[in-house]
Amino acid sequence: MIEATPKLKQFLSSARSFVMADLYTIALASGQVLRYTDAGIQLYVEGVNYSASGPLIKRTGVRMVRGIEVDTLSVTFYAGVQDTLLGEPVLAFIAGGGFDGASLTLARAFMSDWGAPVVGTVMRFIGRVAEVDPANREQATVSVKSPMELLDTKVPKGVFQPGCLRTVYSADCGVNRALFETAGHVLSVSAGLNIQTDVAAEQGWFDQGVIRFVNGGNAGVSRTVRRQSGSGVISLILGLPAVPQPGDQFLVYPGCPRTLDACTNKFGNRGRYRGMPFIPVAETSV
Repeated sequence: MIEATPKLKQFLSSARSFVMADLYTIALASGQVLRYTDAGIQLYVEGVNYSASGPLIKRTGVRMVRGIEVDTLSVTFYAGVQDTLLGEPVLAFIAGGGFDGASLTLARAFMSDWGAPVVGTVMRFIGRVAEVDPANREQATVSVKSPMELLDTKVPKGVFQPGCLRTVYSADCGVNRALFETAGHVLSVSAGLNIQTDVAAEQGWFDQGVIRFVNGGNAGVSRTVRRQSGSGVISLILGLPAVPQPGDQFLVYPGCPRTLDACTNKFGNRGRYRGMPFIPVAETSV
């Protein structure tokens, strides 16, 4: 059911003509929020600015059905090299995984004409980015699935497997993240996914962990660590909005490979290990 305010209902019932525009709100996994409109002019809705500059956005239609169904919205971004997002060309940002884990909200705004303020909005679609088609030089298409997709979960969640079923630092894991926090600095200008740091740790200690910048151009941004070398080079899975500069400070946390050895010797948490390391491989016959 589409909800509308009494003011909007009154407007729609009495207006002889009106115009509409789509409002896109994209919340990235890093916490940054992007807002766009297809109106051709920027719109202000309840004090929030929706930009008309940047990529051209086209979408498929929105369906409304009875019952439970996972709906999908296909959104295509058209952009040139001059259109940038967080300092990177829009299409390159999307192709590089910038929209991974993002959520998208589509609303529709109503006005008496293009020069008039927005009377009200209605929500049309809410979902999570599920898939990104390979981008070319002109466009990138994103598939957004409704929250009903979360119901498509295997039951039971707990399965018999060698690896631990817990997530490191979660409440059921019980490891105190603060005790494994390591502060570091960027030592040199680091382009690409490799960052030279002053972190001193044995090779692989921070593999699959998380690095979070506390100042500089990437303040507040977190990324997953692909690998960490003994010389202090930290490789990321996903690029950063800004190029790290010498002196930038960060906090880095070790990851967990979910093995009994790591739980015992790395985190000292064997009592909460929830894997079954002695289960034979599937090919083993009795």
